[in-house]
Amino acid sequence: MSYQVIARKYRPQTFDEVVGQQLVSETLKNAISGNRVAHSYIFSGARGVGKTSMARLLAKCLNCLQGPSIKPCGQCPACLEIAAGQCVDVLEIDAASNRGIDEIRGLRENVRYLPSRDRNKVFIIDEVHMLTNEAFNALLKTLEEPPERSLFILATTEAHKLPATIQSRCQHFVFRLLDYSEILGRLKQICLLENVEAPEGALSAVAQAADGSLRDALSLLDEVIAACGNRLDEVKTRQLIGVVPMEYLGGMLEAVHAGDARSVLERIGQLCAEGSDLSAFCAELTRTIRNLMIARSCGAQSPLLQVSGADRSTLEKLAALYSEEELSRFFQIMLRAQNEMRYSLQPRFNFELALMKLVHAGKLLPIERLLSGVGKPTPSEGGAAGRRAPEAARFTAGGTTVSPARSPSVKIVDPSPGPRPEIVERAPEQATESAVAPRAEEVAPAIAGDDQRLAAIKATLFEQSKFLGSCLNPLTGWRCEAGQVQFFFSKQGAWAAELLQSREHKEKLKAACEKVLGQQVKIYVTLSPESGKETRAPLSSRQRAERDPVVETFRKRFDCVWENVQDVSRGNRQ
Repeated sequence: MSYQVIARKYRPQTFDEVVGQQLVSETLKNAISGNRVAHSYIFSGARGVGKTSMARLLAKCLNCLQGPSIKPCGQCPACLEIAAGQCVDVLEIDAASNRGIDEIRGLRENVRYLPSRDRNKVFIIDEVHMLTNEAFNALLKTLEEPPERSLFILATTEAHKLPATIQSRCQHFVFRLLDYSEILGRLKQICLLENVEAPEGALSAVAQAADGSLRDALSLLDEVIAACGNRLDEVKTRQLIGVVPMEYLGGMLEAVHAGDARSVLERIGQLCAEGSDLSAFCAELTRTIRNLMIARSCGAQSPLLQVSGADRSTLEKLAALYSEEELSRFFQIMLRAQNEMRYSLQPRFNFELALMKLVHAGKLLPIERLLSGVGKPTPSEGGAAGRRAPEAARFTAGGTTVSPARSPSVKIVDPSPGPRPEIVERAPEQATESAVAPRAEEVAPAIAGDDQRLAAIKATLFEQSKFLGSCLNPLTGWRCEAGQVQFFFSKQGAWAAELLQSREHKEKLKAACEKVLGQQVKIYVTLSPESGKETRAPLSSRQRAERDPVVETFRKRFDCVWENVQDVSRGNRQ
């Protein structure tokens, strides 16, 4: 056969032609220029990222008749034979099929002889992690003290399987996966050289399917050119390589947003009827959700998005439908489903279950919002949680949906029997289930007894950080007047005051206050004067629980009754 595939035809012949491995290229060029080439190297990385090509380039630079040089001539017999893989002094060994100790003993015998023609004898051992332990042991001494004018290059996709004794005798270079933009740029160059008319959408599909491997991308491009000819068709390209169009993925995510379970399941049925690979579609949907998360957090023009320009506008519109919290939850669900489908006898069932979780995930309220008593979200808050918040009490904790039982018991445990810092007394009737922020003109000076707004501030802060919300527990009083909010702490609560005085925590406290009070405020965190302060007896654990708005909201929401844990334990013993 006279035809040469694109992956072989356009293999890099100089360091400047290597795509995406600039750090390794520069290091090797400096070593050649400074005459500091080591006797053994390890090239590790994923498939198709340039390990073998770099090994051949290094051999060519060292054995070129015009060298050693970082720019081999490419015309001498050594350069031509190395590029064709036919040089007698450059041996490429496949360790996957020559993995025993006998093959390594033969290599040790061969390495003792000087090169037959070239300056150095180079041994390139591909997939070196496949060697047996006996073979590795036989190779150790040779790698540590190789004969003069010999060089070993060990290429592997699983460097962690190499013994530490082997790694300590070599210089290790890690080859990274290529970016989407790097692969796309190389595909455009090759299409120009091959006189192939290729729209960006078709090449974008090839670059996405390659998943960081340039060799895979070139092989896919060869396949697409064979199917489409010199003018690539985007629809046919996506069908051939199994990449789902963004329009279809967008329709699926819009159905999820609308809570349309029927449409979601019908789309899965359509894919199965067409013979599509559900595992591949699951991977595409997971990648799209990841891109939505990036678009929502970093913007649709972020370089982290590995999509074409036309798809960025679609992602921007879809990202506006969801909150960051929803997208991170979707991402976690799809990653788990993708892993489960690999080992399932019924992968379709796993996939359908995962999509049903996406549809119903928006109906679940975060536990912090449910217990804080802030109230049900409104449609203006955005996200599926605000659109479809149910009246029934449900919340999620660690990925598990919890439904209320009938008349549970709230047990109160006091882990520290000694006196505790006093908490500002709160009347249970003031802890409402819905704390509405008053208008700016309604904000009036407040003292320690005004707990309705303080409870709302604490709940808002608790949503951001449970630890930060707990810092308001030791409050002895607070005041809001003339755009200034003051929080007073006793000496026992000095630790909380010190934390809230830091710049980062103070900004979060300020944002919570402005959200509840409806106006811009300045925050002051101070210690209360000890003189003249009325001392009170420390509250019991039950009193503290009964006066805590979060516990009270929990009791009302789940129709609980109070029980003392000591009484319950005594009854169990009896």
